[in-house]
Amino acid sequence: MTAAPERTETPPVWVCHFHILDSAAPVAATATLPNHTASPAQYRQVARDFGLINGVIAQPSIYGTDNGVTLHALEQLGGHYRAIGVVSPDCDRAELERFHHLGMRGVRFNQVQAGATETRDIPRLAERIADLGWHIQLHIAADALEPRVPMLRALPVRVVLDHIGRCSHGSPGNVRTLIDLYESENTWVKLSGPYHERDPDGSWHHSLSVARTLVATDPSRLVWGSDWRHVTEVDKPRFDGLFRFVQEAAKDDAALSRIFSRNPAQLYA
Repeated sequence: MTAAPERTETPPVWVCHFHILDSAAPVAATATLPNHTASPAQYRQVARDFGLINGVIAQPSIYGTDNGVTLHALEQLGGHYRAIGVVSPDCDRAELERFHHLGMRGVRFNQVQAGATETRDIPRLAERIADLGWHIQLHIAADALEPRVPMLRALPVRVVLDHIGRCSHGSPGNVRTLIDLYESENTWVKLSGPYHERDPDGSWHHSLSVARTLVATDPSRLVWGSDWRHVTEVDKPRFDGLFRFVQEAAKDDAALSRIFSRNPAQLYA
């Protein structure tokens, strides 16, 4: 990628997607990725190195609906952090309220490393979390998104799509589906994980192009995440490279401030 543009100032940055892992924690029967340790203390050091204060922990797929590791991390990291959990549609109201008190602000459906929950559960769970102000976070392959667009548009809550909608190189129809859905006012997108859909040469140019199109469409419903600890990657991306990615995607300082700061402050209030 080209050098990041000069910025007059750096807004306070929310990291709206990272994972905490505990190698001693039991994994779900549906787990498809290995368990490692990515502790609150390790993340705190990363945050300190980059001057980060606010963040959002995304429940990893390997623990299924057991949110214990994520909730413990919230307690360790403190009040500037929020979490997105994985919960059953049968989760009782008292448990949802307890999660809210601890800092949970949404429910994640991971249909890439799938198994813990299914997209057919989304409408039912969306009805149950609407009055909490929560949202649905969806990690789904781009070619599986289109048949679910009508359902997602009809939800009574916001929908946040992980990792730039997972639009792969050479699939312009998937990009059109993503942009079409993004034009719905309840849809948000995370400018995270550009390495999940690399170009044939290994670069992130296609992901950058999609991100720029999203910014040009409307920068007010975009947030940024690092996807630390990058559990799918053998060669871990550099944190500063992930900063530069979103800086290059943002058309100006006003858009960057929205993505880094103003939008997440609204979404995770």
